[in-house]
Amino acid sequence: MKKKNHQWTLGLVTSLVFTGFSGFAQLNLPEPSPSATVQQKIGFTDVKISYSRPAVKGRTTFGGLVPWGKLWRTGASEATIVTFSDPVTIAGKPLPAGSYSLFTIPAPQQWTIIFNKHVGGHGTDGYEEKNDVLRFTVKQDSSLRFYETFTIEVQDLVHNQANLYLNWANTSVRFPVVSNADERITAEIADWINVKKENSPSLYYQAALYYFDQQKDTRQALEWATKAVQLKPAFNYLHLQAKLLAQSGHFKGAIEAARQSAQAAQQEKFLDYVTLNNRLIAEWEKKL
Repeated sequence: MKKKNHQWTLGLVTSLVFTGFSGFAQLNLPEPSPSATVQQKIGFTDVKISYSRPAVKGRTTFGGLVPWGKLWRTGASEATIVTFSDPVTIAGKPLPAGSYSLFTIPAPQQWTIIFNKHVGGHGTDGYEEKNDVLRFTVKQDSSLRFYETFTIEVQDLVHNQANLYLNWANTSVRFPVVSNADERITAEIADWINVKKENSPSLYYQAALYYFDQQKDTRQALEWATKAVQLKPAFNYLHLQAKLLAQSGHFKGAIEAARQSAQAAQQEKFLDYVTLNNRLIAEWEKKL
């Protein structure tokens, strides 16, 4: 009887021990490489990046934890996924709208960047080179600061483009992403002016200003700015016309347009434009 009681007690203790370990295994702990999502609009295009962020933890990252010359998931855990709502141009190469796995092959001098259409894998599982949609190389640089955690950033946004950065430890890699905003805006301008025949001074001004800012076809921009001034000689329309005339080398006309702009701005108490026009007039008079 004692033997049976001893066996029952031993079984109960064993059961409690294993139950305890089972409970411990189910603790809710933070992810070692937390997941993150980056969302950014470039031009009209929505960009979404989903990835996991491993930490350095005193280790050698590139050339150690991430071997040189080997395919890397560009993060941790699941494959890094990048989604573009519209077609884009990356490093000068076209990429259709859609979702892609972002893989990289780090090397001491340059990295290979890969956008692959297989998006269902864990890490590099399921990767096949035949599914590469875009592949190019970029230079490896030193980061401006130390990144303990792997970080993907979309920075340097100007008009319809930005740079995508891959930063970890003291390493930084970047490449440009250009949206199709310019194509859409140019097509819209052509539709309003050439097809719908809209004769609005604000439309001509906006079209001319867009071309001026984007450094597109100065002659066409000047034509639109001149039409805007003819329809409505507003100080900002005259100011843009003056800058386009100067850009075309017509400094006498530029000076006259700037003087008219300054006078109109003075009347409407936009004194910043008065100062700016007078500064440009002094600069252009030296070129006569």
